[in-house]
Amino acid sequence: MPKVSVIVPVYNVEKYIDKCLNSLVNQTLQDIEIIIVNDGTQDKSIEIVENFLTKYHSKIKYFEKKNGGLSSARNYGLEYAIGEYVAFLDSDDYVEKNMYEEMYNLAKKENADMVECDFIWEWEYGKKIFDKRRNYKTRKRDSIIKSKTNKMEEEIINAEKKEMLKKPRVVAWNKIYKRDLINKTKLRFPEGLIYEDVEFFYKLMPHLKKISYINKYFVHYIQREDSISNNQTEKTGDIFKILDNIFDYYKEKRIFNKYKKELKYMSRRILIGSSMKRILKIKNTHTKRKMILKTMIYLMKYGKKAYFNNTILAQNNKLRICFGITKLGIGGAERVLVDIANELSNEYDITIFTIYGGGELEKELNSKIKTICVFKKERKNKFIPIYVLICGKYLYNRYLRGKFDIDVAFLEGPITRIFCFNGNKRKIAWIHNDISKVFGKNKKAKFKMLIDKGIYKKYNQIIFVSEQNKKAFENIYGNISKRKIIYNYINKNRVLNLAEEVGENDNLKVNYNKNINQEKKLYRFEIGKIDEIMKKEKNFIVVSRLVKQKAIDRLIRVHKRLIEEDLKHRVYVIGDGEEKESLSKLVEELNVNDSFIFLGQIENPYPYIKNADFFALLSYFEGYGMVLEEAKILNKPILVTNTAGVEAVKDYDKKLVIENNEDAIFESLKKVILGEYKFLEKKSQDYNYDNNYLLEQIKGIL
Repeated sequence: MPKVSVIVPVYNVEKYIDKCLNSLVNQTLQDIEIIIVNDGTQDKSIEIVENFLTKYHSKIKYFEKKNGGLSSARNYGLEYAIGEYVAFLDSDDYVEKNMYEEMYNLAKKENADMVECDFIWEWEYGKKIFDKRRNYKTRKRDSIIKSKTNKMEEEIINAEKKEMLKKPRVVAWNKIYKRDLINKTKLRFPEGLIYEDVEFFYKLMPHLKKISYINKYFVHYIQREDSISNNQTEKTGDIFKILDNIFDYYKEKRIFNKYKKELKYMSRRILIGSSMKRILKIKNTHTKRKMILKTMIYLMKYGKKAYFNNTILAQNNKLRICFGITKLGIGGAERVLVDIANELSNEYDITIFTIYGGGELEKELNSKIKTICVFKKERKNKFIPIYVLICGKYLYNRYLRGKFDIDVAFLEGPITRIFCFNGNKRKIAWIHNDISKVFGKNKKAKFKMLIDKGIYKKYNQIIFVSEQNKKAFENIYGNISKRKIIYNYINKNRVLNLAEEVGENDNLKVNYNKNINQEKKLYRFEIGKIDEIMKKEKNFIVVSRLVKQKAIDRLIRVHKRLIEEDLKHRVYVIGDGEEKESLSKLVEELNVNDSFIFLGQIENPYPYIKNADFFALLSYFEGYGMVLEEAKILNKPILVTNTAGVEAVKDYDKKLVIENNEDAIFESLKKVILGEYKFLEKKSQDYNYDNNYLLEQIKGIL
C-alpha cells in the first residue's frame, strides 16, 4: 500500500502540468502514487502526461473520463486511490519536493486524521503572498499538563474544531487526509458546483478526531487570469447551494446544535468576505443585482437572531402549517403524517386537511392539532375525483386561502391539485411513490401526468421519500422546483410500546373471505395465543394495502409452489383494499386457505410483526416502505423486492433484497425456509434505530 495517493485532475493546463508533475515525481517520499485523471482535456496536456507515464510508470496511474469538472475528476480519482493517506493537487499548482514525506511523518507520529500545511499565493508576474495558518487559541497542546484526562483532550479537540469552523482555510490541496476516514464517511466533492472545497471541508470536519499542522510553506498556489475563481458568472451563486448542503448535512448527522454558532458565523463571513467580492466582479448587471439581493436574504437567514427555519417569527407567534392528505386511514403515508404532526405540534400551529374525515388514525392526533375535512366520511363515488379536479380552486379558497403560512400537500394526486393555488406564502409537495407507476399507463394516467407537470411547478419545494422516486419524477417532469430527499419519520417508542400490547393471554383471530358463486362467507381459521400459533411453522408477515402494486397475487402463487415442494410455512397478510375479494378467491382456487391467511385490517399490527419469523414486502414497486422502518425497529429479518423500498433497509444487516420477479421470489423464499440464509436468523439486538435527525430536516424546510 502506498503511503500517500495524490489525485491530480487535468483539464487544459498544458502551460502548467509539466511543473506540477515534476514536483510530484521528485518527491522525497518514494512510496507515493500519483493518480492523474484526464477530465476531457482539449489541449496538449496529455502529450506531456504521456511523457511522464513513460518515465515514471511505476508511480503514476492514468485514467480518462468525460469532462465533468474538478469535483467529478477528484471523486473519480478517489475510487482508485489505495494510499494510506490521500491528497489533492490542482494541475496548475506545484509543491515542494519534501512536502508529502514531512506531512506523512507527522501524520504517523501524531496519528492524525488530517495534516495541514501553509502555502504561497503566486502570480505569474512574480508577486507572492505567504499564507500562514492562524494560531487558534486552543491549539497549544504542549502547554497542557501531561496528566490531562481523555475527556480534557476531547474538549480541547472540540474547541479547536469550533475555532477552525469559524475561520478555516478550506482549500483541499494543502492537506493530506486519512483515506479510510473519507471512505467510511462516504464524503465526495459536490459535482457541478464551484466552492466544492468549502462543502467537502465542512462535511469532513466533524469526523476528524486528530488534526495536525506543519509550519512550512509547501504548496505554490498559482493565480491564473483564466481560472474559474477569476472569472465570475452566475455560477458564483453556487455558494448558496453549498451553504444549504452543509447545514442540511449537520442536521442529518444530528450535530447542528453543537456547531450552530460557528456555522452561522462561517456563513456570514463567506457571504461578506468572499462571495460578495466575487459577485461585485460579475459583468452582467442583471445577474449581479440578483446575486446581491440573494446574498442579503441569506445574510438575514444566517443572522444571529434569525430562526433557522427560513422564517423569522415574532415572539410567541407560531408558524401556521396545513398538511393535506386524502384521508387519515391506516396506511404508510398516513402513519408518517400523524407521527410528524404530533412531534411538531409543540413548536408549530398544525392543521390537517383531508378530503374524507373519519380515518382510523385521526384519534391518534395530538389535541393541539386542528382538522378540516370536505366530506365527513369516505364516499364510494366515482364523480368525487372529478369534482376535486374541477373544483380544486373553490375548495382551496374556501378552506385554506389566507389562513396558513405554509401549505404541505403530503400525498401525490388530488391533494396536490387542491393545494397548488395561490393564497398562502409557501407551498411544499411530498412524493411518496414512484410517480411513473402510481397512476398506471393508460390514457387517463397520461392525462393526469400532463396536468400535474404544471401543478408541481407552482410548488416552492418538492420532497421525496427516496432517491429512486426523485429520479423517476425527474425523468418525467424534469428539474422543476427545488427538490430534496427526506426519508419517512416514524415514532420508535410508539411502535415498541404497541408491540407489547397483546399479552400472553390475548387471542389471535384469523379470518379470511371465501367467495363461492358470489356468496360471501366469513370463516374463522383458528383462535389461540399469538406466540403459540405463529411459531408452529416458519411464517411470513405482510402488512400492506390489498392493491395490485403490492403483488399479493404473485406471493400467493409463490406460496403454492413452495407448498407443492413440501416446504411448510405460513403467510399472514394484514390489510384491506380493493383486491381483497379477488385475492381471497385465488387463495381458495389454489387450495392454500389453511396456510395463506388474511387477517384483515388491524389497527395495531406490531404484535403480529414481533412474533413473526420474517417480514416481507414483495411489491411490484414501492415508495420508501414505511412498514420496513417498523420492522427494523422490531429487529425482524426483512425480505424485500428490488424497489425504492430498499433505501429503507440499506443500513440494516438482516435483510434479503430479491429480484422483482416470481421465480426469484420463489427461489429466495425456498432458501429462507430451508434456513440457508443464516444472517437472517441472527439474534443480534445491537441495531440502534434512531431517526430523530429527520425531524431536524423537516424543520429545516419549514
